[in-house]
Amino acid sequence: RGGKMGDADRLPMANVNRIVTSVLPRDAAVAKEAKVAISACATVFVHYITELAVQQCDKRKKVTLQYEDILEAIREAEFNDFEEPLKEALAAFRAQNSAGKKPAAKRQKTGDAGAAAGAAAADAPVNPADTSVNLDTSVNNADTSMNDASVNEGGGEEAAGA
Repeated sequence: RGGKMGDADRLPMANVNRIVTSVLPRDAAVAKEAKVAISACATVFVHYITELAVQQCDKRKKVTLQYEDILEAIREAEFNDFEEPLKEALAAFRAQNSAGKKPAAKRQKTGDAGAAAGAAAADAPVNPADTSVNLDTSVNNADTSMNDASVNEGGGEEAAGA
């Protein structure tokens, strides 16, 4: 569908570092090139799963990429072990977002009818089908292949943005 992956498509190295170090023993060290490689792998994975999900949406003539489309793409790619962690992450995300909202009674006191309606919607059970992302051209341009410029196999310094 699209062009080559650029530096803007990669996960920020600070995020990669935080994820990698969270699963390693305290005294473990990770080379910068390894972090670049992990970032590139994660980027390819995201592009690949997104492309599979977008293809499913295209077949159904859907314009909105939803949670179920991602789950179906995970299954299609035979990454079934990722399905439960994805569901757990979504549940945690929803719980975190709902915990940060004001209670309905406080919103109603402000006299904002829209806020009261929003509070009622927030209290309703959450359906995974309601979790969606509107597709735009950046998603449609997802590329599932790596090119030579994506990962600097030399020193790794330039590819890491340092």
